[in-house]
Amino acid sequence: MAPLLVAVFDDETGARGGGGILRALHAEGTLTLYAMATIARESKGAGLVIRQPLEPSAAATAPAVGAAIGALVTLLGGPMTAATRSITSGLVSAVWDLDEAGLDATFLDRISRHLRAGSGAVIAEVEEDRQWPLDANMLAHGGRLFRHRLASSLLEERMMRELTALRDEWYCFSRETVGEARAGAGTAVRRDRLRELRQILDRTRTRARALRREVMAKVTVIRAQAAALEGEARQAVEHRAASVMTSFHARAARLDDVADSMVLPRAKRQMPKAFGDGKAIG
Repeated sequence: MAPLLVAVFDDETGARGGGGILRALHAEGTLTLYAMATIARESKGAGLVIRQPLEPSAAATAPAVGAAIGALVTLLGGPMTAATRSITSGLVSAVWDLDEAGLDATFLDRISRHLRAGSGAVIAEVEEDRQWPLDANMLAHGGRLFRHRLASSLLEERMMRELTALRDEWYCFSRETVGEARAGAGTAVRRDRLRELRQILDRTRTRARALRREVMAKVTVIRAQAAALEGEARQAVEHRAASVMTSFHARAARLDDVADSMVLPRAKRQMPKAFGDGKAIG
C-alpha cells in the first residue's frame, strides 16, 4: 500500500526542492508520485498555510494527501483556525476524513511538532519499490522524511466486522417475542436496528465503489508514467500498476462479498392514501 510521505525542511525553499526530488524520481521510474502539495508554518504566528495546493485530479488519485493537509491546517493550524473552526464544518469533518483515509492523528501531531516557524514541508502519496533512493535524496537536501502506512484496510476490516455484528444482533432481536403491551416498542426498536444495519451496509458498498474509483485513477497515473519510459524501467512500472490493481480489487471484492451475504427484508413502500385517510365518503 502506498505510504503517505511528509518531508520537513527548515525553510520553504527546501520544501520546494523536496518536491523537485519527488518529480525527478517519478520521471525515472524509481517511484510513482500520485499527488503532492507543500505547506509552511509562517514565521510570524503559528498558522499553517498551503503554498502549493493539490491538483484537482488528486482528490480521486490520492485522497489521503488531501485529508492530511486538511487535518494539519484545520486541527493543528494555530489559534486563528481554532477560533474560526465550527463543530460541523471543521473538527468533525476533519476527523471523519482522517478515518476514511486511514490516517493516524498521532502521526500528524508528530509532524506538526517538527514544523517550526519558517519551516516548510512537502506532503505526498507515492508507490515505491525501494525506500533508500528517496531517503538518501531528501537527507542530502536537508529534509527529514516521515512515512505513514495508511490504515485504510483496517477501516475496511472494522466496517466488515461491524456489519456482521449488527446483522447477528438484528437477527437475534427480530426473533424475540414481546408481550402485547410492548408490541409497539418492539416494532420501533426492530425498525431502528434495521435502519442502522442498512446504513452500514450502504457505507460498505460505497467504500467498495470508492476503492475501485481510486485504483483506476492510480493506475492511470502509473500507466502514463510507464509510457514515458523504456526497457527495464518501463517493465518495473508496469508491474507496479498490475500489483496496485490486484490489491485494490481484492479489497473491494471482500467488502462486496460481505455486503452480498446480507439477506434483509425489503423496505415497505408507502402507498399513497386517497382522500386523506383512505375512508370512503358516503
